[in-house]
Amino acid sequence: MISPLSLANGLTLLFALLCLWMSASQSRGGMTTLGRLALPGGFAIIAALMLLASVFETSVFHDVLWLAAFVVGSFFGRRRGWALPVRADKATGLVWLPRTIDGVLVSLLLVAAMSVDFTSALVGDVIVEPAYIAAVSALCGGFLGYRVLVIALRSIRPGGGPSELSRAS
Repeated sequence: MISPLSLANGLTLLFALLCLWMSASQSRGGMTTLGRLALPGGFAIIAALMLLASVFETSVFHDVLWLAAFVVGSFFGRRRGWALPVRADKATGLVWLPRTIDGVLVSLLLVAAMSVDFTSALVGDVIVEPAYIAAVSALCGGFLGYRVLVIALRSIRPGGGPSELSRAS
């Protein structure tokens, strides 16, 4: 069963597009604040939670699928956050990131899932089961959310060692 087109469908697509926009600006690398760094992950998690709430015909399988997708995305996001070379300037609160494409690719996947959800609601017919779309969004939200969480923890931890910009200068 698919719900008719509603504000929730439009908002999830909007959040996915905002996630892509912010990820694209960060993919060029360079200096940014932790707040701006957290925006793509925040938008992705909001979209995932909105989709989870909008699944009407739910079952234990769908809940486990969503949770498993979130855990898998979180695992890979955590690994990616630790693998990225990050430098932090604790005096200004800025973080330097290298050029990456992983955030953009995951954001594109999120936009594709939200587009399928929006199109399904628009035509009133199920293209892909809403539970599977919610699981894809959970995977993306987990990846982007945990990636930024690890980067933030690495940049604010005490005794940052050689990763600090002030010592690298």
